[in-house]
Amino acid sequence: MRRSKLSSQILWVSLITIILTVVATMILPLIRERAERREGVLREMTRIWGQPHLLQGPLAYDDRGAIDIAALTIDGDIKTSTRRKGIFRVPFYSAKLTLSGEIKGAARRIILRSRSRLNVEKAALGNRAVAFSESFETGTYVYRALTAGARGEKLQITLLCEGVQSLSFIPAAAASEVRLQSDWSDPGFFGDFLPAKYEIHKNGFNADWKIHVPRFEPVAEKYNQLPVGTTTPATAVERRSVSETEKPVVAAAPAQAFGVNFYQPVDIYLSTERSVKYAILFIALTFMTLILFEAISSAEIHPMQYFLAGLALVIFYLLLLALAEYTGFTIAYAVASAATVVLLARYSGSFLLSRTHTVSFAGVLAFLYGLLYVILQLEEFALIAGATTLFLALAATMYLTRRLDWYRLGAA
Repeated sequence: MRRSKLSSQILWVSLITIILTVVATMILPLIRERAERREGVLREMTRIWGQPHLLQGPLAYDDRGAIDIAALTIDGDIKTSTRRKGIFRVPFYSAKLTLSGEIKGAARRIILRSRSRLNVEKAALGNRAVAFSESFETGTYVYRALTAGARGEKLQITLLCEGVQSLSFIPAAAASEVRLQSDWSDPGFFGDFLPAKYEIHKNGFNADWKIHVPRFEPVAEKYNQLPVGTTTPATAVERRSVSETEKPVVAAAPAQAFGVNFYQPVDIYLSTERSVKYAILFIALTFMTLILFEAISSAEIHPMQYFLAGLALVIFYLLLLALAEYTGFTIAYAVASAATVVLLARYSGSFLLSRTHTVSFAGVLAFLYGLLYVILQLEEFALIAGATTLFLALAATMYLTRRLDWYRLGAA
C-alpha cells in the first residue's frame, strides 16, 4: 500500500493533538493550586474576622423551661464592602439586626447564641432596659440577660454583627419572619427555608422569609448548643477538584438553618478548569480547519507549524487563568482569546499563502472561542451543546469535502 502524504499528515496531526492535550491537562493542577490559595486567604480572613454568623435566638426561659415567643421578627439592614488580601477580594458585611417578639410567659432568662461575636446595642423587655452578658462556651458566643418579665411583654433587641461569607439563622419560634435588605447585588439564598419573596437588582436585594415550624419545641437550656464551624483539612483539599474547593471553608449550616451567602466567587477557577477539559475538542477542530485549508489549496503545513499553532492554543488557558485573577473571567477570556486569534492569524499568513484563507481561519478561530464561551455559560446544557458542536463540525467537514478526490489528493 502506498504511503501518501495526506495520511502521513493526518497521523502527525493526531499525534500532535494527543501531545498538546496532555500538556493542557498539566494546567489543571495549577488551577487547583490557585483555587486552594484563594481558599487559604478566605480561611485567614475568617480567622481574623470570625466565622460566618449563625444566629439562634432570642430564646426565653423561666424556672421550669423554655417559653414560646410569638410573632418573632428579625429585620436586618446589611452593608457590604470588599476587602483585599493580595490579588484576592472577599466581601465583608456589617449588619444591623432588630429582633422583636411577644414572650408568652414570665421570662427569667433570655439567651442569644452565635458562632461569632455580636454587639448588643440595646435591648428592652416591655418598658425596661435589658443588659446582656457575653460568654464563650464550646466554640459559641452566648449572650444572657437576667430578667423579671411578665406574661405577654414585648421583647426588642438591636444588635450589630460583622463578618464574611454568610449570615444565617436557626428558627427560634414556631412562627417567625426574617426581613433582610442589603446593597449586595449577587446574593445566594441557602438552607432549609428559602425566601417567600425577594427582589434582586443592581443596587442590592430585599428578601423576606416566613418560617413556620408546626411542631417546634425549644430545646432545654442545658442542651441548646450551636454546631462549631470547622475548617477544611489541607490534606483533603489536595484531593478535591476545583468545584469542591469552591465550597465554603466552614461547616455547612445545621438542619433548619437558613440565610444568605455573600461570598459568591466568580468561579474563575471552575470556569477555567471546565474550559481546559474542552482542550482536545478545541485543538482537534482547529487542526481540522487547517487540514481542510491545506487540502483545498496549494499550501503545505509542516508538522512543526501545527505544533506551534497548537501550543498557542494551550498557552491560551494559562493566559486565561493569570488574567482572570485580576480582571474576572469574562474580560480575561475576551483578552486571551483575542490575543490568541491575532497571533494565529498572523502566523498562519506565512503558510496558508492566501489572504482569504488567513481571514477565514481567523474567523473560524473567533467563532470557536465564542462557541466555547457560550458552552461554558450553559452549565447544565454544556454536554448537549458540546456534542451538538462536534456533530455539526463533522457535518460541515463532510459537506465541504464531498467533491474532493481523496485518492488523487493523497497521492505521493
